[in-house]
Amino acid sequence: MSAAPPPPEYALLTAKVDSFAAGVHSRCGSAMSCRTGCAGCCLVELSVSNVEAAAMMDYLRSLHPEEQRRVSMQVLRPRFGTQPRCVLLDDDDACRVYSARPLVCRTQGLPLRYPQDLVPAEAVRVRLTNGVVTVCPLNFTTQTPPATDVLDAERVDQILAVLNHRHSQQHGLDPARRWSLTEIVMAACETPGASDYSF
Repeated sequence: MSAAPPPPEYALLTAKVDSFAAGVHSRCGSAMSCRTGCAGCCLVELSVSNVEAAAMMDYLRSLHPEEQRRVSMQVLRPRFGTQPRCVLLDDDDACRVYSARPLVCRTQGLPLRYPQDLVPAEAVRVRLTNGVVTVCPLNFTTQTPPATDVLDAERVDQILAVLNHRHSQQHGLDPARRWSLTEIVMAACETPGASDYSF
């Protein structure tokens, strides 16, 4: 991928999501367990679209070379066990690229509205006329999330898809392309062994 940054609209979208999340935490903090070191949502092997890969690469390229090296070594070190785990989690279960994390990470823990039948039945907390609400099982354990604190995840996904399509067209990329976090770090940082990867 070229060094072209993501479109400004992507930064606006992440800022709106972050603002919404901050409001939920402010109003409902006692009902939420999300905190630094809580990595239950991070036990995945995540991939992202071109536009989010570009945003993460842009951030990584802005880091001091020594910090780039630390992130690279984190990604390259051997993993043990069968449990998936995000390659960007450090030993304290904190995200090494927290300020540049993708939207799926920014919304984890929040009450999220999705269309009917998209979410597994066991994850549904509330059924609405226009969808269902899911939320981390550690959050809102004794109360139902207020409607004003439910993020329309379907709308966020739609906007992201439009931004990704435009970004991909502008830069001659396949809009269906998914990037693993390892690929992103290897492409963005001065990483030993990066030449073994073709992008």
